[in-house]
Amino acid sequence: MSLHPADLAIIAVYLVFMALIGFLIRRRATKRLDSYFLGDRSVPWWMLGLAGCSSYIDIGGTMSMVGVLFYLGLKSLWATHVYWGWFIICFYMAFQAKWIRRSGVMTFAEWNETRFGPGPESEAARFASAAFVFVLMIFNLMFIAVGTGKFAEEFLPFSRSQSALIVFAVVGVYVILGGIFGVLLTDLLQTALIALGAVVLAVMVFRSGAPEAFLAGKDAAWTSLLPSWRLWPSYLESTPASYQHFNDFGPILLAGFSWLIFRVLAGPNVWDFQFFLSTRSSRDAALSGGLWTAGFTLRWIIGCAFMVLGILYLGSEAGFDAEKIMPLVLKRLPVGMRGLFMAVLLAALMSTISAMVNVTSSVVTNDFIKRYVRREFTQKQLVRLGQLASAAALVIGFVFSLSFSHVITAWETMVFIWVTVILVPATLRWHYWRFSARAFVWSMGVSVVLVLGRVMALPHLKAHQALGLDVGLCLAATIIIAALTGPSDREVLVKFYSRVRPWGFWGPIRREAVRRGLVPAGDREPATDALNGLLTAAFQFSLALLPFYLFLRRWRTFGFILALTGLLAAVLFFTWYKNLPAKDEV
Repeated sequence: MSLHPADLAIIAVYLVFMALIGFLIRRRATKRLDSYFLGDRSVPWWMLGLAGCSSYIDIGGTMSMVGVLFYLGLKSLWATHVYWGWFIICFYMAFQAKWIRRSGVMTFAEWNETRFGPGPESEAARFASAAFVFVLMIFNLMFIAVGTGKFAEEFLPFSRSQSALIVFAVVGVYVILGGIFGVLLTDLLQTALIALGAVVLAVMVFRSGAPEAFLAGKDAAWTSLLPSWRLWPSYLESTPASYQHFNDFGPILLAGFSWLIFRVLAGPNVWDFQFFLSTRSSRDAALSGGLWTAGFTLRWIIGCAFMVLGILYLGSEAGFDAEKIMPLVLKRLPVGMRGLFMAVLLAALMSTISAMVNVTSSVVTNDFIKRYVRREFTQKQLVRLGQLASAAALVIGFVFSLSFSHVITAWETMVFIWVTVILVPATLRWHYWRFSARAFVWSMGVSVVLVLGRVMALPHLKAHQALGLDVGLCLAATIIIAALTGPSDREVLVKFYSRVRPWGFWGPIRREAVRRGLVPAGDREPATDALNGLLTAAFQFSLALLPFYLFLRRWRTFGFILALTGLLAAVLFFTWYKNLPAKDEV
């Protein structure tokens, strides 16, 4: 399909404006490493929170989200939050954002020295983490390139790969020139554009007819939130192969839950870690996590609206690839609106790419070049090397994307294979005092061998069987290795616990910190943090339900969920907001 010149003009103006931001702020952003990668650690919490809202709303992810909404209905909320691990965002709000900021480091890999202390074993843990993050970012860029090309080829006179390359080039300009400040500034503008698009989409849904029209062709179980062991009998008949594994819904959720426990407790292993490090204080980091959790509702508004409009415009039976509902719906919009929504979705996409690229260059510069290249670099030279690493990451991610055709296949390959290898070791680092740097390195290495070995030996397992087996293998290996290795130096552990104060199995270290007067004897913060993890999960889930029931016009249920959301917000005011770190805590 060819876009109208007016639509092309809107898209072109938006892309040029985004690129210009990089040129306008490059001098401020490239003064030194702290400026380029962390914005001088002076980013306001509201700016970071709003920027985070768009950094998780990319085209590829939203296309697969609309697909799972279309095929699974209300049950898709369990799939996204449990199986895909979206509950991780509310745990940033509950406690992880402030824990990360209290560490005071620059990268995810550098954090290992804070937890394990100096020495060769800690150095090995840092190297393993840096290598993991670098590969993960390449995976992420690969997956996003697949969704970008699949979306853009419906509109632009280019192939899938050419379309992805154009978008990557624009993002590369403002990220390479502007660093983290360029990422956050453009993300802030993109969140505003996404919010405008969400409002317009909601209005379009309510002007498009009664819900009975698009529910007529759906099974009654499609509108039920209640989980089931298997989906309805006709599910497989109308679903492509890439989504058919969801038919084993009960096993999928059980395997997903076993994975989710470690996903949320391990903390962020990607760009989120660096975002929270750029705030002014641990209190600001927690506040940005709260705004991020609430603002993530924008993704549900956009996803649910596109899904409903897709059924209204295209029919309720799946005679097409539901991952293409977004571009198919956009084709039916009037001139001007089409260009606006192309810009909205490109905004969502570019915000995600930019964060990934900035983190990748940070890892290369801080955890590899500064650490292992035996020569002195000026701050300017290090920034230039970071810019070169950004460009290289974009090229590598794009090249690998040429191997995939389905968004969900690329995404699940990344998350359920590569991310799984670090989840159990990363969880025990936060929550178990005896888990040492040696245990982390060995358990991560063994987990890589076990998971990749399982993929080669048993490649045709069902999704839930593969995920459950991988998590079980990693858990067993990590527990055995932790038992065979000793803890880190007690002085390092006491210092870490006293500053971060995580909850979990820290008894001997907590008692020592109390004895030294570093932690209050009746310290309730760890228990309160754990409680807030449960409350924020319920809060985030209720926010996701609101757009669904609103667009289905189930007013009674919508009113009940709205009241429940308000009640949870009131409870969190006392359990979370009233217990935020002091304003003077750095």
